[in-house]
Amino acid sequence: MFILSRYILRQHVGPFVFGFSVITLIWILNLLFKELNRILSKGLPPLVVAEFFALNLAWIIALTVPMATLISSLMAFGRLSADNEITAIKANGVSLYKVLLPVLVAAAMLSGFLIWFNNNVLPEFNHRLATLIRDIAQKKPTLNIEPGIWYSELEPYGLIVSTLEDSAGGSKVTDVLIRDNSDPNIMNVITAKHGIIRTNKSAGFLEFVLFDGEIQQINIRKMEEFQRLAFPDSHIVRIDILDQFLKRSERSYRSDREKSAQQLRAEIADLEQQRAEKKRAVSLLAAIQMKRYFGDSMGLPLPEPADSTILKQLLMQSTKAWRGRAIIRESAPKPAGSLEKTRDFYNDKFIQNQVISEQRSIHSDLRNMINQANANKNQINRYWVEVHKKYSIPVACIIFVLIGAPLGIKARKGGLGMGSGVSLFFFLIYWSSLIGGEDLADRGIISPFLAMWLANFIVGGAGLYVLYITVREVEMISFERILSFFREKWQGRNGGATSR
Repeated sequence: MFILSRYILRQHVGPFVFGFSVITLIWILNLLFKELNRILSKGLPPLVVAEFFALNLAWIIALTVPMATLISSLMAFGRLSADNEITAIKANGVSLYKVLLPVLVAAAMLSGFLIWFNNNVLPEFNHRLATLIRDIAQKKPTLNIEPGIWYSELEPYGLIVSTLEDSAGGSKVTDVLIRDNSDPNIMNVITAKHGIIRTNKSAGFLEFVLFDGEIQQINIRKMEEFQRLAFPDSHIVRIDILDQFLKRSERSYRSDREKSAQQLRAEIADLEQQRAEKKRAVSLLAAIQMKRYFGDSMGLPLPEPADSTILKQLLMQSTKAWRGRAIIRESAPKPAGSLEKTRDFYNDKFIQNQVISEQRSIHSDLRNMINQANANKNQINRYWVEVHKKYSIPVACIIFVLIGAPLGIKARKGGLGMGSGVSLFFFLIYWSSLIGGEDLADRGIISPFLAMWLANFIVGGAGLYVLYITVREVEMISFERILSFFREKWQGRNGGATSR
């Protein structure tokens, strides 16, 4: 049995490596075409480009391994079935369950590796990738000065040259015109017959060494103050281009995809505590207001204030507002006569306005706390989605073996066409369920657990069914027969309509 298990596993190695390589290459090519404009326009060094693609390999591997598992099981068992090796194994009294067992064990080990990978390697690579993308976004596009075209990417400077020739010491230019708009009231225009452009990366500036030219300074508010200074020898203009170079930075903030499951669970615990605290604060504030104005909390609990900053602040504000109204009421003047009624009316009106203003403030506080609690709930859902995703995708390795092995045996084909076609079908089912479930879970429509595990349940259930009928040698539902049935019904209906 050990020899048979080793033989079965050996049949999976080639298809797995092939499938993994092809799918990874497809992801990389897709990424290349998607990011080609960013890479070319920014003028990134080759090492930075290599680092960018290397960091992207982490999430590509996390998605590619389950796909390669499905392809390998389809192709391996399809070839074994096509060569009647499965029939020979069954003739020797070996059950298909025993044949499948070593592959399931290998898939379980692969799942364990991916779980470790998703919690230790993937978050760190995602964090470094996000930091690198931010650094690249902050870098301005590389200099692209073309002869005869006005170049305005060096704000507040603009320039144009007639000819440009690259050389060892820099770029040689002729008929140079540079306009300095750093001061809105004064315009400096520098012209030169020829010069050299060179970049000082250490200092972070672009240096123009100009020869045989002049500087013209024009005061826009006082046009009569026009100055002209000639330089027959040389004149140096330095333009700061520090943002043209890629500056690497460190970032402490981590998004949900840059954290491990343990870190996410800690964040969830903190958010749950904050949400519970806000809900207690809303309940307490509502009960206090009911008790104050109606003498009864209307069934709302009046809990003892916990050791919470929010609850203490609510109690202090509520007590202060109540005492303020009482003082205003008691200190209101009470003279007699018609003047007394007028003054009493305005005093009551003032108190009413104070009460309305206070209630509006309380309503705003309640609404803000409820919105914050809802925001915490949405954030908790997103975190739970990421937690379950770190486990559900690795488990797909086992699920895909359950569906791939019996389908390969039934198809009795081990070629690339069959493996790719069937794999693509189940990939679409699996990833559409995963992406749709994630969106529904983020919006709170379904639970994060169901969103991330529903695809495994559907494909796994289908795999167990196909495996059962394969072992029992029961004929699967023939879709060709179903199509033939409906085709005959349709033709018969059309024929009857024609005869009438």
